Amino acid sequence: MSLNSRLVDALDGLAPEPPAADTYKGTQALYIVFNYTLIPADFGDDDAGHYRALVQVHLYAPHEKNTVSLRKEISRRLVAAGFTRPSVTPASDAKGQHYAFECEDIEAVE
Repeated sequence: MSLNSRLVDALDGLAPEPPAADTYKGTQALYIVFNYTLIPADFGDDDAGHYRALVQVHLYAPHEKNTVSLRKEISRRLVAAGFTRPSVTPASDAKGQHYAFECEDIEAVE
């Protein structure tokens, strides 16, 4: 299963629309976006055997929305899907709440 599919499956149902990869193009005030960087790792025979995935999940919500339980659920679901326990960085501004969840995963090179 691809990294995108795993993230969508893990986070689906937490916002009005499914999580979006890279860019959200909808109109909801509450949404989840994810992105990741793949870094070659586990070298042998002049090539990488795996990719280390540095994953970011972003929660956006209006200021008036209480997101405490939602943030806990995002962390819980990421761990249950096999990702490392995420660090959570508040990045809110005047437009609304924004929380960045950063975790890691490993994928085999195909």
